[in-house]
Amino acid sequence: MIKYLVIAKEWRDKINGNSYFSAQIESTSNNKIVSKLRFQYGYGDHSLYTAINELVDKGLLSKKMFPSEQPIKYIKIENVLKRDVVSFGQ
Repeated sequence: MIKYLVIAKEWRDKINGNSYFSAQIESTSNNKIVSKLRFQYGYGDHSLYTAINELVDKGLLSKKMFPSEQPIKYIKIENVLKRDVVSFGQ
């Protein structure tokens, strides 16, 4: 059963070759935003691990579980404009 939906948006700085993301974590039980992850450096699945750590810090998930066992649906949207990624995390 999925308890949380993590939506991450990623922007790639083509000049310097760095990737940045922001994310929103929603509860599937009441469709409310649990937390937002501000614009920050990271690539690959870093946004997923950061979201899991955020939920663990809030006491909503157990850190003992592997990321694949967590009750999370993870959606990553790549190639988003920088301004949209920044505003998504605010």
